[in-house]
Amino acid sequence: MDRGNIGRLLLIAAVVFLSMQFMPKLFGGGGGGSSAKQPLRPEADRSAQASARPAEKTCDIVGPGFRAQLSSRGASVKHFALLSAKYEKAGHPIDLSTTPDVETRRQLRFQFTNPAAHISEAQAQFSLDALDFEVARSDGKSCEFVYRDARTELREVVKATARPYELVSEATLTNLADHPLRHALTVHSDAWRTEHEVKGGMFRVSPLLTHVECVPSDGKATRLTPQDFEPADFDKVEHFPRNDLTNGDWYQATGKPEVAAVSNAYFSHALVPLTGGTPVCQLQIEDRWNSRQFSNKSADPNGGAMYRARLAYPTRELAPNESVKYSVLTYIGPKERSVLDAAAGGEHRLNELIDLGFFAVIAKILVAFLLKVHSVIPNWGVAIIVLTVTARSLLFPLAIPGIKGMIKMRELKPEIDALNEKFKDDAQAKGLAQMELWRKHNVNPLKGCLPQMASMPVWFALYTTLQTAVELYNIPFLWFPDLSAADPLYILPFIIGTTSFFQQRLMPMQGDPAQQKMMMYFMPAMFTVFMLFLPAGLGVYMFTNGVLGILQQQAVERHVRRSTRPGGGSGSGDIKVKVIEDSGATPGDKKGKGSANSGRSSSSGSGDRDERLLGEGKA
Repeated sequence: MDRGNIGRLLLIAAVVFLSMQFMPKLFGGGGGGSSAKQPLRPEADRSAQASARPAEKTCDIVGPGFRAQLSSRGASVKHFALLSAKYEKAGHPIDLSTTPDVETRRQLRFQFTNPAAHISEAQAQFSLDALDFEVARSDGKSCEFVYRDARTELREVVKATARPYELVSEATLTNLADHPLRHALTVHSDAWRTEHEVKGGMFRVSPLLTHVECVPSDGKATRLTPQDFEPADFDKVEHFPRNDLTNGDWYQATGKPEVAAVSNAYFSHALVPLTGGTPVCQLQIEDRWNSRQFSNKSADPNGGAMYRARLAYPTRELAPNESVKYSVLTYIGPKERSVLDAAAGGEHRLNELIDLGFFAVIAKILVAFLLKVHSVIPNWGVAIIVLTVTARSLLFPLAIPGIKGMIKMRELKPEIDALNEKFKDDAQAKGLAQMELWRKHNVNPLKGCLPQMASMPVWFALYTTLQTAVELYNIPFLWFPDLSAADPLYILPFIIGTTSFFQQRLMPMQGDPAQQKMMMYFMPAMFTVFMLFLPAGLGVYMFTNGVLGILQQQAVERHVRRSTRPGGGSGSGDIKVKVIEDSGATPGDKKGKGSANSGRSSSSGSGDRDERLLGEGKA
């Protein structure tokens, strides 16, 4: 095979392979090998003595698509179950709360004591960090919690909105003391993931791979993974400042925040500030493992990380009997595009929680088309096929030059094989002879390659779209129980490998036998191994794309054959070149040997065109 085609195929193979291998690291997986500890300060966890604490009580809220259980300890979310059958595993609703037993790491937790504010005990509104509330009211749609002591009355009302997966918490704080007191509010959402959960399988990113993010009111979202919280990273004061909102152990995003969130591929825990001032968005990923028994987090089977996002409000002072109200919305649910577009009234950019990668502009167009197709044909597998057919058809003009180039290269194969044999010990002369041969017959390998490279962003965007589409989650199609999971029967990977093999058979093979065998079997084998672990939805796309590629190549070849004139004609079908094997013969000998070995060939339409002679690297 010529260098251009080999380079193109190997480049594509390398990009795919490296993407699969290193994507988990780019998104935060597999980074727990360091034994160094993060410079995180122990957080205050003052609570009443265990013997003096009242028994924990719970309050349930049922809203569109969910059931939330809130605890009297902190008035925070203890469980958040999704009620749709789509989000069931083994017959049980998915619970998006991963920290039910860790009181200070629950979702929608209001904490009014930020150590960075350096408020003295005499000036502090609260003497405790963990508060025990009374459940004052519960009606299934809302919960009212009340906390009182000699200095403070705190009333929190948590209620469901009319939209799916949303809760709004309104906290009203009143100073009951006879002198001014201060507080500094932070509102938290945390998630716990073990190393085993976030570690991807072979060639596949784990759907539980988690990151933390801040979405500003304008501009791009900030997304951070465990690699952004290595011990040395905390020395970067531009990202980990020391001020009255953080002691240098939280990443502080710039700009006014619209959303602070902890997210994975399909689900997100998001906080949206509504009233009470302008907070900042802060992020942290806290490594946790048993350092006394294990050298690093990866070695500990129970090791993992606490993924944390919070809204940090400036210190506020209240005069006697003065009150202040804070209101925060939380979205805890799947990253369904239509739902996120309407979340929080559609005014807070929650749709930015879906990370469509580098080619997001193209991916958004593909997503819109996929959703439109599904609205007409309510089957996600069929919608993927229609999307792939449409994209492949629109990009077909870019593929035509490459297919025609392959046809020309196939016709030149005998001449190129002869050059390879003739100049096998002189790579420079062989290269010059090949370039001259291509020039004579108007063959440019790059001419077909460049248009196809222009279409690559579309295919990468389509890959990202299907890889992150929660719409495919738990959706059956054909024999697949879940389009977002790998084919459990491993049938589709081998079908795709077979399709890739036939594609390789159709390509012109012009290299030494070892190269031909490598490309004939390596590419199909590679795609088969990839698809053993990738989501079935991606497999449907790759199979459809492969079949269309074969059909389009056959269509172009038939068109070229029809356009060729009888007897040789014009176009790419009239290329016939004789190679003189004995480069040391005299001009007269060359002519004689040429006639003796091959006779004449009619390469023109009239049959009287002289054969071109090629020798000593020149045509």
